[in-house]
Amino acid sequence: MKIFRHLLLFALLYCAPSAIFAQGVPKAFAPIYYKGKVYGNSIRFKLADGYIGASIIRMNLNKKGHALIFQPESGTADEHNQLKFLPFPKSNSGYFILDNMQEAYGDTPLYITGYYFFRGNKMPLKLIKIKALSIATNK
Repeated sequence: MKIFRHLLLFALLYCAPSAIFAQGVPKAFAPIYYKGKVYGNSIRFKLADGYIGASIIRMNLNKKGHALIFQPESGTADEHNQLKFLPFPKSNSGYFILDNMQEAYGDTPLYITGYYFFRGNKMPLKLIKIKALSIATNK
């Protein structure tokens, strides 16, 4: 029993510093949110300003909350500042290509344009920036 207590104490002391230092680690990016519609489905885009590879597109397919998630094909935009988003997990749900994608923005754009490709059709898309709500308001 004494050995068990010593092993437990050793395990707690060994793991405690990593748990303490994991607290308060700043994010490498600031999320900026956009919304839009394509084929009657609402789109939510989380732009990871500072690390574009962490950006995500969420397409809601119905009012019950069923959604498709699209992630960047690569962690960086191509030479034309376009970024391709593929469905995750892989499916036949098409893909998005967004324009004017940069690793980090000085001022984030008010809207982002691009296209949604599905079954041979190319649909234009405009995502509008959602104003951030302040939690600490005195109103």
